[in-house]
Amino acid sequence: MARSAPAFVAVFLLVLALLTLDAAQGQQPFPPTDPSDAEALHAVFRQWRLEGEAAADNPCMKRVWSGSFEINASIDCNCPAFSRCRITGLNVTGYRNITEIPLALFNLTELVSLDLSNNNLNGSIPPEVGNLSKLETWHFNNNNLSGSFPHESSLLRNLKSLWIFDNNVEGLIPEFIQNLTSLTDLRIYGTKLQGPIPKNFSNLTNLEVLMLGDLGGNHSYFDVIGEWANLSTLSLRKCGLTGQLPNTPPNLPKLEYLDLTSNNLSGSLRLLLPYKNSSFIYIGENSFSERLPPEIVQHNVSLDVSYNRFVNGSLPTVLAGQKLSINYIGTSVDANGTVNSEILTILNCLRMKGCNGSSVTTDHATFSINCGGKQIDYSDQMPTVFSEDLTDLGGAGFNVNTTSHWVTSHVGSDPFNKSAGIVNIDNILDSDMPELYKTARTSTSSLRYYVVGLVNGKYTVKLFFAEIVITDGPGRRLFDIDIQNQNIRKDFDITKEAGGSRKGTNITQEVSVNNSILEIHLYWSGRGTCCIPYKGAYGPLVSAIKVTRSQDPTISPPRAPSSDSARQDEKRRGVVAGIAALCIAAAVISSSVIYLWWKWVSLVKRSMA
Repeated sequence: MARSAPAFVAVFLLVLALLTLDAAQGQQPFPPTDPSDAEALHAVFRQWRLEGEAAADNPCMKRVWSGSFEINASIDCNCPAFSRCRITGLNVTGYRNITEIPLALFNLTELVSLDLSNNNLNGSIPPEVGNLSKLETWHFNNNNLSGSFPHESSLLRNLKSLWIFDNNVEGLIPEFIQNLTSLTDLRIYGTKLQGPIPKNFSNLTNLEVLMLGDLGGNHSYFDVIGEWANLSTLSLRKCGLTGQLPNTPPNLPKLEYLDLTSNNLSGSLRLLLPYKNSSFIYIGENSFSERLPPEIVQHNVSLDVSYNRFVNGSLPTVLAGQKLSINYIGTSVDANGTVNSEILTILNCLRMKGCNGSSVTTDHATFSINCGGKQIDYSDQMPTVFSEDLTDLGGAGFNVNTTSHWVTSHVGSDPFNKSAGIVNIDNILDSDMPELYKTARTSTSSLRYYVVGLVNGKYTVKLFFAEIVITDGPGRRLFDIDIQNQNIRKDFDITKEAGGSRKGTNITQEVSVNNSILEIHLYWSGRGTCCIPYKGAYGPLVSAIKVTRSQDPTISPPRAPSSDSARQDEKRRGVVAGIAALCIAAAVISSSVIYLWWKWVSLVKRSMA
């Protein structure tokens, strides 16, 4: 026992020393930020007027200046043991007063992630971006950048995520992108970039998300798509794709979302059967033909084949309680047996782009729709009933109102979040018709309203809007509006037009109907924010529609006379009255002369007798 005492004391002293050393280490100051990184960050924040506490000597100790989802100013740092911290991430998003890219930013050469989205950056992308060769994430979407991509961008060989959408960058899609083989997420749309898509895009074998769209320029072909084993989202909307699909389409085993809308693809839809298990298949506004394969029409798949006029066949029967999510307006698909005769007649009108006057006609002078809401009656100078429009159209579908002969057609869903087709809010500001603006129908792609069977002539279309989703923060909803295939608004911003969110605003347009159909088309062209206040908060939104027949100019009431013309009319009436009086006097005198002559003749005859 006596011998063990010194050993016990030694162990106790050793443990005490270790605890003391650990405590001492815990009291050491936070590792300092590399001076060159700190200087560069200070210069950047000074130019952006975000200096504040960023002026501290050790920004890696602060890290977050504004940490909300919508407005963010923060950095990430790598602080190895016994070394200085290096800034590896910079996130500054949601500041609409930030308009320039400071050159000092490109001195942060250890950056792995750079997110400058949802600001108001102007000008061209500086060639100094090539200094950031370690970048893996580069997001500068939703800005106002212009010019072309600098060649130095090709040095960013480690990029995994590149978001460019909603900018004014121009020129051809950069060839160097096809060499960024580490890319997993590429999004380029809503810009001024031109096609064709580089042929060797198929080399990007690590892609999981590819979203290209709104490309002008030369045509592209489907062979730019490779054997991408991990691809889940493929959107090539309005990319100038032309020609037939390959007989052996690329193998995309994980594909969940396919959007080929608004191209010039042709051939049989059977070539799309390898992708029939995707949740969303959008192939509208192309030139596909032949029979609609029943295998691709499933109750759990949102399918759009609209405006492929040569697609034919019939719809398969579904089990009781199931509903197909399909839009086939503008095709030759036979819906007989799946809808009633009244709906079928109206659909045939849309397919033929005109109606037989004896089958679908209406003499209604006014049509009003409460988009996304219940029926509302307004008793103003001209009493109006806004019809109910509450049908859930899912990811693709349409609804026919057989009473008033109007149709709602919808296509679109956000790939990353279930999109709400109908939205509402509790209160509206500054409106004499608040109930009308509390609900709206929205879409992440395309929303059409048709009025069918109209008498040809002039009509006044009034569209009602109020932004009831993006009510705070830097989010922006932009969309286009066509009426009768004529664009009347480009990049329409409800909040800007109304002077704020939750405020009503209207557009009134005079149009002509010459084929018995009125078409109102609201659609997204890749502009505006995508994810504020949530993913999928973009695309067209409309509160109500009112269509009124204009007065026929051939039966318009006479114009009220002016004071000058009234005086002239009085003179004319006086002249006419004078002439009439003279005529009467002349008639009286003539009658008197004739009478006196007759009496004289009579007296002469008597005297002779």
